[in-house]
Amino acid sequence: MGNSPDELPFVEPPTSGFIIQLFVIPAVIVAVVIVVWLLFGRLAGGERNAMDYVETIRSENENRRWRAAHELASLIGNDARLARDPELLGKLTELLSEELGKEGNPRLKVYLVVALGAFQTLDTRSTAGRLADPLAALAGALSAKQPLEVRMAAAESLAKHAARSRGTLDHPEAARALAEASDDAEPELRKRATYALGFFGSDSIVEALHRRLGDDDREVRYNAAIALGRRGDPAALQVFRVMLSPDELRQVNPAKRTAEGENQIEQIQLSALQALQESVHDGRPTLAQLLQREVTSLTHSNLASVRIEAEALLKILPPLRSIPES
Repeated sequence: MGNSPDELPFVEPPTSGFIIQLFVIPAVIVAVVIVVWLLFGRLAGGERNAMDYVETIRSENENRRWRAAHELASLIGNDARLARDPELLGKLTELLSEELGKEGNPRLKVYLVVALGAFQTLDTRSTAGRLADPLAALAGALSAKQPLEVRMAAAESLAKHAARSRGTLDHPEAARALAEASDDAEPELRKRATYALGFFGSDSIVEALHRRLGDDDREVRYNAAIALGRRGDPAALQVFRVMLSPDELRQVNPAKRTAEGENQIEQIQLSALQALQESVHDGRPTLAQLLQREVTSLTHSNLASVRIEAEALLKILPPLRSIPES
């Protein structure tokens, strides 16, 4: 005879701990394995994928070419290994040099220029063993023969490389191209070219920066002054006086006393003070000494970051001696 219902054994419901052990933990382990596999697969295939992009850029399909250049520029900007790959930089330098002599959609040139600016190195050789000079290619992209968007992108990429060199970059061809672009009729190009010039180490760029101190566009003037300020050049004195005066800045700033306007004033004054600090550290304190009154006034600024930088500058500033104002 079978057991009656009253004789059936008691069955306990599964606990939450048992369910976690049975289902959740194995699922987590499997997910981790998949993520690791995908990550290592992506890292291992990074170089191959980059070269695939290069081959696509060399294809005949215009839409695929500029899209590939755009994606590759983004990939280089987010992958430090690719950003230091001399072979990839060499190939893209050659590609840009070839494209600069052609007509057509400027987007491909723009993205190639952006890609060159994303590299963390200038060390490169072409596959044929010839020297490949990315700065020379970017200087070529600054030519007046190129579309404006290509020229502006080239100025920005040159600025990135020059800034990474901490003011020691000396490349006559690139400096000359930037100096010519800083005289262009388009203020946005002048602004970018002047900014980039400020990071070049050669004294040959000083004359171009002096010209821009009288530019019609105030941002161009400020970029020129900041560049000269790092050198402690007294020629920038009058522009610096405007930059260090909140009242003067509010008069020329369209946003005036709005939050946006105050933020712009803060950025301008921080850039000016940091440039002066750099000049003092480099043993060229003349300009900062001539501006000691304005800097002292900023120690009472309503902007905390400006007060801090002004006080820091005064702490390292040598005593003012008989220095004629210019």
